[in-house]
Amino acid sequence: KRCVAASRNEEGLVQVTQEQIAALLKLQAIDSECARLNKQLDELPQKMAILDVRHKKAALAEKRRTIVGMHKDTQTQLAHAEGEDADLARKSKVAQDLIDTAGGDYRSITLHSKELSGYQKRRDTLVDEIAGYKEKLAQMGKLEGEIDAIEASLCAKEEKLIAEYRAKGGEILARVNQFKPERDRMVAFVNDSKLLATYERIAKAKGGVALSALNENACTVCRTTFDHSRALGLRAEAPLSVCPSCGRLMVIDKKYRG
Repeated sequence: KRCVAASRNEEGLVQVTQEQIAALLKLQAIDSECARLNKQLDELPQKMAILDVRHKKAALAEKRRTIVGMHKDTQTQLAHAEGEDADLARKSKVAQDLIDTAGGDYRSITLHSKELSGYQKRRDTLVDEIAGYKEKLAQMGKLEGEIDAIEASLCAKEEKLIAEYRAKGGEILARVNQFKPERDRMVAFVNDSKLLATYERIAKAKGGVALSALNENACTVCRTTFDHSRALGLRAEAPLSVCPSCGRLMVIDKKYRG
């Protein structure tokens, strides 16, 4: 009993009235309903659908960044290959001109003919490489177009879901806000900052349920049953005590007054 009394003194419950308790009970009922509505708001299917769409958009953005990087690399490779081909074309012309002007200098003709043949072989290889780079760029361009289309579709879907969420969520929030005047009235009726702070602290720690009651020698919330001596001690502290087990504020009906 000394432990309970100490708790009561710490919580400042000694002078609590029946009217204040009634206001606290009403306050808890309001808070419980608001918590239920807020949970309903969090569980709206549109919210999860919006998160899913945004996840897909983020994945698309990552894919786009990869493609943009590949596109840039391929363009660099293409430019390098085309530059090399242009350089080989220039060298081939020079070699051909030297052959044409060599006259009977077979040694010069043979030398430049070999150069010309090597240039041509490399240019034949470059033809395939350049074609491959261009085909790769075309494929990436097509893929970028597909990403644009998918992204546009996702954006449209997101806008629709947001509108639905705001409409449905707005209805729920309006219902929550309807309780505010009554809640403010109950807070004003309790008119005890320490008691209200205790209620808020316990509610936060106990999943929104700060109040219990003594019924048949047991806490109506945590279901702990107290022996006769402890129950008598709790009843003597009517109208409000603290559950020795769960720490919630415990309402003691006046018929149990010791």
